[in-house]
Amino acid sequence: MHSLKALELRLGALHAASFTSHGIYLPFFPLWLQSKSLSPTLIGLVVAIPIIVRILATAPLLSLADRSFGARRLLLGSHLGQLIGFPLFMLADNSVAIIALVALVAVAQACVIPGNDLVSTNAVQGHPGLNYGRVRGAGSVAFFLANIAGGYLVGAFGADVVIVALTLIPVLGIAATLGAVPHEAPEPSPDPETPKPAGSPKLSGVLWLLLIAGAVTQGSHGALNAFASIYWRSIGFSDEVIGYFWAAGVVAEILVFVFLGRAVGRGSGLGLILIGSAAAAVRFTIFSLQPGAELTFVLQTMHSLSFAATHIGTMAALTALAPMQARGRAQGIYGSLAALTTAGSTIVSGLIYKDGGAAVFAAMAPLGAIGFILTLVAVRQLKAQPQRDGSGG
Repeated sequence: MHSLKALELRLGALHAASFTSHGIYLPFFPLWLQSKSLSPTLIGLVVAIPIIVRILATAPLLSLADRSFGARRLLLGSHLGQLIGFPLFMLADNSVAIIALVALVAVAQACVIPGNDLVSTNAVQGHPGLNYGRVRGAGSVAFFLANIAGGYLVGAFGADVVIVALTLIPVLGIAATLGAVPHEAPEPSPDPETPKPAGSPKLSGVLWLLLIAGAVTQGSHGALNAFASIYWRSIGFSDEVIGYFWAAGVVAEILVFVFLGRAVGRGSGLGLILIGSAAAAVRFTIFSLQPGAELTFVLQTMHSLSFAATHIGTMAALTALAPMQARGRAQGIYGSLAALTTAGSTIVSGLIYKDGGAAVFAAMAPLGAIGFILTLVAVRQLKAQPQRDGSGG
């Protein structure tokens, strides 16, 4: 039991290190771009680059984890790439150089979060008593604390401190990876008499349905992330109240990770994806009706379902249904699909919000409904075929 707790702490540190970096990058890197006199249009382009890179690069990069390269080397290389890449921003003196550096660093960033999830779900499969939710919840706590600390740092030292922090934080990621991710065992030499398997194992149709369902449900948050604060301010909520709205979502998310995280490794996760996708459809429909502060606060706590329950359910599906030799590829495909749907919903939100206002949230509700329907189809297929070929668990 002691060794299991130690493993949980090491994996939690792995997620915490990575989400500390994201907790600085996502809210404060645009402020650094603004300090370099980039126009709002150009800032929008630069902020979109990592999303495009994730769409293209996550699946191929995570596939390396299935091969002799392994997850440990992949994560170490990713953190090292950020450690080398971020200091170069201090030398960038024009927008072209900044765009090029953002694209390069985005490649290093692309596989860190899904790579951490791959390592953690593999650990859950090898140690059934391990609680994935507590491990992943450590990342959410770190993200929340980094948001707060970043605000104080930028206020005290100016925007350049963002680059300094993003340069130093990958050292934590390297240390956590060395402590939490085991060396990949060398594959035994193949018997020349034994025929080699033809390519990587295929992912089942049920798993594809669930990966798409999880991704479109996560994509339904595009309008929330892009325009919720802007919309709330436009209808008169103060910045302090808006801060409480976001905090409510993060705290509720952490609680769901802690209390429902054991679902990973103990089932296919379909129930959680159903709950999460239904919650997304309901949440964003009601958001579009311009609710008051009390109901908005409640809707923000539903982030625990639309995001966290969906994420836990999708990780459970990957753990249960992906062949072990294709776990990295499956995790990467999910990461690419989630980035694609989020990018698409964010772009559509920008087109709708100018004239539609709160209707932009209603436009996200169908994505939750699609996730719900696809999961129901997967449920029916699993009932029809209880013995799953190529199951990983």
